[in-house]
Amino acid sequence: MIPEPLVNPMASDRPEGISAILMGRDEARFLPLSLPPLRRAVDEIVFVDTGSTDRTVEIATEFGCRVFHLPWNQDFSAPKNLALDKAGYRFILNVDCDEVLVDDPEFRARILGQCRASRAPAWIIRIDNLMADGQIHPSQALRLFRNDPRIRFRNPVHEGIAESVYQHWPNLPPEPVGVVLVHHGYSAGLNKEKIRRNVRILRKWVADDPGTVYGRYKLGMNLRFLGFATEGLFHLEQAIELADKDTDRGSLTFLEELVTNGYRACVEAGLPDKAERIKQTVSAW
Repeated sequence: MIPEPLVNPMASDRPEGISAILMGRDEARFLPLSLPPLRRAVDEIVFVDTGSTDRTVEIATEFGCRVFHLPWNQDFSAPKNLALDKAGYRFILNVDCDEVLVDDPEFRARILGQCRASRAPAWIIRIDNLMADGQIHPSQALRLFRNDPRIRFRNPVHEGIAESVYQHWPNLPPEPVGVVLVHHGYSAGLNKEKIRRNVRILRKWVADDPGTVYGRYKLGMNLRFLGFATEGLFHLEQAIELADKDTDRGSLTFLEELVTNGYRACVEAGLPDKAERIKQTVSAW
C-alpha cells in the first residue's frame, strides 16, 4: 500500500517552530493572564480581533502579537482560519483567550521534539476546566497540529479541525502530547452568557443544515445546560438518529459523548423506554 503523504510540501518548507493562534473580541480581562506564558513558550502569537471596543488590541500588541482584524459574522471558524493563513511556523497551537498555558521553561524544545518524532498530523492536549467552586474538570481537545493548508477549522461555533484531519489522514490518528491549558472561563462566571450566544448560532446552523449531527448534539447540550431540558433532549435524539443513518459514523469523534448524554437525558426525563431504544440502537452499530 502506498503510504499517504504526511504534509503538503508548502507546509514542510515553513521554519520549525510553534505559532499560537487566538481570536476574540473584548477579551481585555483575560489577555494579561493568557499571553505571558504563551509569549515565553512559542515563536509567535497570531491574534485575530473581531471588533473589540475595549483594550484587547492594545494589550495584544503590547505582548508582541501579530494582530489582524476581521468583522464578526457569527462564525468562529472564519477568524481562526484567517489566523492559520497568517501563521508562519510549522506547528500550530490553538488557544482561547480565557485559557492559560501551564508554564514550562522546556515547553518549546520538548513539544517540537515530540512532534518531530511523530507522523501524526495533529495531537491531543489536556484542558483543565476550572469551575466556579474551585473544582477542575479535565477534558481533551485537538489543539496542536501541523501548519498544513489541508487542515482548516469547520463549523460556525464549537469550531474544530477534526473533520479535516480525519478526512485527509484517516489512517494516522491524532496522538496525545504533553500540553496542558487551564480554562478560566467557567470560573469567571461568563459561561451562561457565552452559551446563550452559542445557542443563537447553533439554532441558525441547524436550521440551515438539519442533517448536522454535531450541530444538533451541541445545540441539545447547550439547551439542557440553560434549563431547556425537553428541547435539548429532542435535539440529542435527532443527533443520535442522524448518526444511526451515517455509514461513516466511526469518524465522529464525539459519538461516545453523544450517546452517553442522550441516554442520560432520557433517564433524567423519566423516559426509560427512550433510553432503552438508544441502547438498542447503539448495540447494532
